[in-house]
Amino acid sequence: MGNLALSIAASGVTAQQTAMDTVAQNLANSNTPGYVQETPTLTAAAGLSPLGVGLGVTPLASGQAYDGLLQTSAQQASAALAQSGALQQVLQGIQTGFPVSTTTGLNADLSAFWQSWDTVAQKPSDSGARSQVINLASNLISDLHTSSAAIATSQGNAQQQLSALVSADNSVLTQLAQLNTAIITTKAAGSSANSLIDQQSQLMNQLSQDLGAVSSLQPNGTINVSIGGVNVVAGVTASQLQLTGTAGSLGVQTTTGTAVTMTSGSAAGTLAAINQYLPDYQSQLDGVANDLATTVNTQLAAGYTASGAPGGPLFTIGSGAASIGLVAAVAADPSLLAASGTATLPDAANNGANAQSMANLYDASSGPDTAYRSFVQTMGTQISALNSQVQTQTSVANAAQANLQAVSGVNVNSQMVMMLNYQQSYQASAKVISAVDQMMQSLLQAT
Repeated sequence: MGNLALSIAASGVTAQQTAMDTVAQNLANSNTPGYVQETPTLTAAAGLSPLGVGLGVTPLASGQAYDGLLQTSAQQASAALAQSGALQQVLQGIQTGFPVSTTTGLNADLSAFWQSWDTVAQKPSDSGARSQVINLASNLISDLHTSSAAIATSQGNAQQQLSALVSADNSVLTQLAQLNTAIITTKAAGSSANSLIDQQSQLMNQLSQDLGAVSSLQPNGTINVSIGGVNVVAGVTASQLQLTGTAGSLGVQTTTGTAVTMTSGSAAGTLAAINQYLPDYQSQLDGVANDLATTVNTQLAAGYTASGAPGGPLFTIGSGAASIGLVAAVAADPSLLAASGTATLPDAANNGANAQSMANLYDASSGPDTAYRSFVQTMGTQISALNSQVQTQTSVANAAQANLQAVSGVNVNSQMVMMLNYQQSYQASAKVISAVDQMMQSLLQAT
């Protein structure tokens, strides 16, 4: 009977020590990202002793405070925020190159350009006034070239970032498949796979944020991962992703050729910038350049040069803002600007009627100034709406994460209370051992 009592008490000591180790692990990892709180499980030992009493207590594998619904909700909220945040980053980076200021940038240079024609109208024979028109036209061309290059650079940078993200996440997909293998092996050996599951959860958080990936838990503890309905991790096998197409129609597919639709996550936001927003901005900027060339060249065609010759174009235009330029002959000889409203000599050299008509085109309803302001206002409205969206989604993501942490995170206060309870139980079991030992000593001495 003494041996049985010692065995039962010893099982209590062992079980309580196991429980305290679990709580200590929780406390040590209270600030570890991705760690899920573990709960020690103690159960009565199987069977009964010959005396009809229990055989003590047995510690089982620690369970995890896992809530799949809350975890999925947190991942989806994080993915939505990452999508908006990635798009916001690209658009805010390009916005600074398109000021609405009247003192700097394309808007200011357009205003100065029209005003220079007013000066020519007042002094048509002044070569300095005509040269100023050419100089300001050159400034406009430089503005348009710079702005077009900025959009192209932003598009290229965004594509490089997306490529790097896909490359990094390919490694994550491989790691998840390897973790699935390790989880199967660990559980088959009867060991706890909780630490592996924590790693799995942390990697899934990254994939959700980057690619909008979702996971489905399998009965054996592994997960399958899909993106846009396409399985990219199935058991111990992982697919790899790659970019396909070019800016404007850039996409993602598996290396076996299956198209993967990005519906959320940073990749979706970056793709939206590359394929939708930046091409639209480029198109609107090209429209400004085309309007400028068409407006100016059309008005010049209605006038005459200082020598009475019919007016010719000032701007050359090819594929848009990146290719607009000056007609070389006019740039070299400002007297070829068709400022006159008459071909009669010598009046043509001193007539500024057409120059005045040109100056009056400032702020025309279908002119480049209106087109540019509409472009900048559209950009500003989109970014303002996106900023509000990011602010709202940040609150949603924080709330979702807080809800998840309330269930799966480590509550230090409650863990300290549990530690105290297990310590007291440990001490109680130890006292049983001490009491049985004293009883056995007394019996031995009595004999």
